[in-house]
Amino acid sequence: MQAQEFPSQKFHRGQVTLTDGGVLSGQIKYDLNSEVILLKQNDKNGISTLNASQFQSFVISAGPNAGVRTFYSIPVLNETGYRRPRIFELIAQGKVSLIAREFIATRSSSANRSIYRRSIYDPYYVPATSLMTYQFLAYELWLIDENAELTELGNSRSDVIKAFDSHHSELRKYIKKEKLKVEKLLDLKRLVDYYNSLDTL
Repeated sequence: MQAQEFPSQKFHRGQVTLTDGGVLSGQIKYDLNSEVILLKQNDKNGISTLNASQFQSFVISAGPNAGVRTFYSIPVLNETGYRRPRIFELIAQGKVSLIAREFIATRSSSANRSIYRRSIYDPYYVPATSLMTYQFLAYELWLIDENAELTELGNSRSDVIKAFDSHHSELRKYIKKEKLKVEKLLDLKRLVDYYNSLDTL
């Protein structure tokens, strides 16, 4: 197993905006599985746990190469018919926004095969020379409109295009012209930005 530390496994400098509008600053660590964040303001106060119903959003500084990352608490209709707040990261913002939930995926690779890592920062592949197990960041992705309606993105080019309400022909042409890959998060961000620009042309 190749060992590495993922963003969700450490604290980051940031701010959280509470549901009442108050703002707290400190070191933030997020846990998307439990829908909570841990906030460390100073040594005296220890660590506070805030669940997704207690805050509107939070931002963290992810380092010099990653910039600032923004997360929102968004109510999502569950199987029982109730809306439960879940934490999503904002990837692209506009009339239609692209939001994501990261998770740590595991994959094995044998000789003469490659591992593709779907990363918000730098998608790349690593050639494998023997059987190894890798962990890497992967993403569940949604579109969210101005009415807070969510549409989950599929994995194929056709599924991604169908997730948009309109401009399907223009999106197909744009993907082909720009040689976009729907499995690359940064390419999907470009596609959403392009879609939002179509209504303003």
